[in-house]
Formats: sequence, structure tokens, C-alpha cells
Amino acid sequence: MIKNTINLLWLLLLFSLSTNAQSKRYWSNSFNTDANLLSGAVVGGGSGIAAIFYNPAQIADIDYQKFAISANIFSLYIYRYNNALGGGDGYNDWNFKVQPRFVAFLLRPKRWKSTSIELASFTRDKVSTELRSRNAQELDIIKSRTGDEIYLADYYYRMNYEDYWLSIGIAKKFDDKFSIGISGYHSYVSFKYDYEIDTRAFSAEPVTSDDSFYISQYKNVQSLSGYSSRLLFKLGLKYQWRDWQFGMAVQTPSINYLGESKVYREVSMQNIHNQSGDLLPNMLVSEYQEELPTAHKDPFSVAFGATYKHKNSSFYFTGEYFGKVNRYKKIEDQEPGPYVTNNIIGIRTDDWLNYYAQNNEVTNIAIGYRVKLEDNIEIMSGFRTDFVYDDYDGGFDNRYPSEITSFSIDQYHATVGGQFTILKTDIIAGLQYSFAIDNNLKQVANFSDPVEIIPEQRLVLQGVRNNNMGIYEHTLSLFLGFTYNIGRPN
Repeated sequence: MIKNTINLLWLLLLFSLSTNAQSKRYWSNSFNTDANLLSGAVVGGGSGIAAIFYNPAQIADIDYQKFAISANIFSLYIYRYNNALGGGDGYNDWNFKVQPRFVAFLLRPKRWKSTSIELASFTRDKVSTELRSRNAQELDIIKSRTGDEIYLADYYYRMNYEDYWLSIGIAKKFDDKFSIGISGYHSYVSFKYDYEIDTRAFSAEPVTSDDSFYISQYKNVQSLSGYSSRLLFKLGLKYQWRDWQFGMAVQTPSINYLGESKVYREVSMQNIHNQSGDLLPNMLVSEYQEELPTAHKDPFSVAFGATYKHKNSSFYFTGEYFGKVNRYKKIEDQEPGPYVTNNIIGIRTDDWLNYYAQNNEVTNIAIGYRVKLEDNIEIMSGFRTDFVYDDYDGGFDNRYPSEITSFSIDQYHATVGGQFTILKTDIIAGLQYSFAIDNNLKQVANFSDPVEIIPEQRLVLQGVRNNNMGIYEHTLSLFLGFTYNIGRPN
């Protein structure tokens, strides 16, 4: 048998700064402010213009007007997926991305003593991911026929996801020790998701001169696009005692008020034999719906932070707990339901377009350090965890009800950089290195050792999915941010 495998042609395009495939992480955000160079360990102090997100009580710490805009000059992404589709091979990819991230304006109303107001617009999470692969080989997969077949297996994955926030916050400083603040956020989530497995086996050459062309094939396709809108609120407190500052921030669960999706899903197979060699009826399950109710949920969270200042140095610590979100319908199917012909592999077709999600409890921690070298030069560094709330557990193409597949594993971030003041402008520049590594994960698919059908796992022209996949992610990002201090003296 001649076997020629062309394996794993993957295109990974347009990754954003912090995520891959709807990251399922809460601390992937990077706003390119001094708070980011401290790895977000700023709930107890030091959040600066990003206070509206980390702890709104710190908005009151700024006693003059500010305007901030930040941009991620570039990010270098290096990803490797080992044995994701079988064959023992892996794929390496690197890519650059440039993207603006955070714009904010801070006001100090003259009539409101010790009160500050902040307006901000930022992207909390953004992903644009595309994966494509083809496996081609010659083998005897159709046992009821004589000779080898040409086996083609195509895999396609695309996720475009953006969570865009508009926010307003207000804070009041009651004295030199105590401040309180509140922020409100409007979140608009838009997404497009495509997932396809297409496998075929056809005659390599006619067995006899009058033998007609023969093909066995299987297709599993999902295509979703939609949006959801929601509201969130955060209460922040800050207290100073001697050289210490303490902070707490409590965020409400999200309140969904609008959302809809278009969903297309189809599974079909033709000319497939069972394990006894009998030809099975051709099968089709297909449904397309528009305006399906859609929601995206964030949990209750509470963060605590502390900052200690000693001479020209400051030390930062933050921990944040995110509560559990029980399994819920992310997308809800409506009547009339799918077209079904010969459902011989036992697909559950009731509410077939329901998509579910769940968020497990997560606690993240961050530490930071800042030192003032001169009046206009500061150096900052930090480290934070970024644990996922729903681990990757293989592809969801043949599970019912379904979920959106995401290649999410625990990630870690380390940051270093500096802030320089020129006239009324603060300029921050720095680097962030992020990495995530995990092994013994379930394969997305197995195209290396295909069989005609594995009915109990609903796999057709594929092999058993083993737990031998590895994911390796490395990202190096350069940050640059500008804050113009309108009311600060030169």
C-alpha cells in the first residue's frame, strides 16, 4: 500500500493580544496603561487611568483632567498544536498584530468637591482565529470493497469574537484615607463561528473496466453568527493606612437584555457500512434558524488588593475570585426543528440548535513592583495568573447538546516596562510575555487511523480520539500608551 499523508496545513490568522478562540479567561485583558505593566495587581492602588475597570474608587485619586489612548504596537505569537488531528505531527505558527485597546477621559467637576468622573471605551476580549487542515492518504478503509481507497479528511475552524465595553464611573474622596466609587459598563459581544469536519473515501482506481466511481463520505458542519448586549456594575472601596493602601472591588453578574443569532448545523453521511459490512441508509440531519435568543453571562466577582510603599518603591498584590455560572443556554433553538432522514447514529434532534456554556469558579492572583528612578522616570514589573473557567476538552462537533469549541488552557503573564513624563504627557512602554502549556489533551479529531464507523462515539470515517494532544502558546507583546494630563502643571 502506498501511503502519502499531507497533514495539518493550519492557518492561524489575526490573533488579538491576549486570547485564542474566545479565551474563556477573565484576566486576558491588557489595556497598555501603567496598570498593565504592574500585571493588573492594582485593586489596592496604582491603577491610574484604568481605575474605571480595576477599582472605581481610585478614580478619585486623580485630581485633574486626563485623556489617555493606548495602542499595542505589536505582538508576536508562537503557537504549536501537537497531534491535534493525529499523525503525531505538530504545527508551528508565528504572527504579528497591531491593535488599539483603551481610550479614556477623566473629568473633575468644579462644583463637586473631591469628585471625579471617568468615561472609557475599551475592548475587553477580541479574537480572530482560523485553522485549516487536510489529510490525504491511500488505505483500505471500505472493507466491503476490494483494494485501497483515497482518503481525504478536511478540518476547518474559525472564530471571530469581540467583547467591546463602554463605561462610566464616578468616585468621591471623603478624606485622605477613604474613597468610594462605582462604575457601570455596557458590553456588546459579537461572534462568528464555523466548525467543519469533512471526510471522504473513494476508489483509487476501478476494480474492473466497468466499475463505476464509488465514494463514501461524511460531513459535520456548524456555522453561527450573532451578538448579545448586557450590563454590569462594579463597586469599589479604597482605604489608606500609613504606608499601606487597601482596596476592594465587587462586580455584579451580567444582566442580559438583548441578543440573537443565526445558526446552521448539518450532519450527513453516504455509502457507509456497519461493522458487519452491511450498507447503511444514507443519513441527513439539517437545520437553519435565524433570530435565536442569545445570551452571554459573566459571574459575580470580588477582588482584594494591597499596596505597600517604601521610600521610592511600591509593592502590589491583588487576588480576584470569580463565582460559578451554572450551565445555561447560550443559544436557544426554536421551532420547527431539523430535517431528519435515517438518523442511524442516534443524534439527539430535539432542540438541536441549543448551545450551552458554563463557568467554573476561578481565583487569579497578581503581583507588581514599581520603583521611581527620577521624578519623571519609573520602572514597573509584574506577574499574574490567568486560569480558564472552562477547560478545553476536545471538539464538540459530535456532542448533543453542543458547545462552542475553544482551545483554552491556563495562561501566565509576566510584564516589565517604564513610564516617562514629558511636559504634561505620561508615556508608558513595556513588554509582556505570556505562555500556556498543556499535554495529554483530547484530540480534535483522528484522521491518521480512520475506520468506516464507530457508532457508539458517532464517528464516521475517523479514528478514536485519544488523549495525546499538546498545546503550546507563547506571546511577546510591546505596549505603548499616552496619557495627557490636561490640568496638571508643567
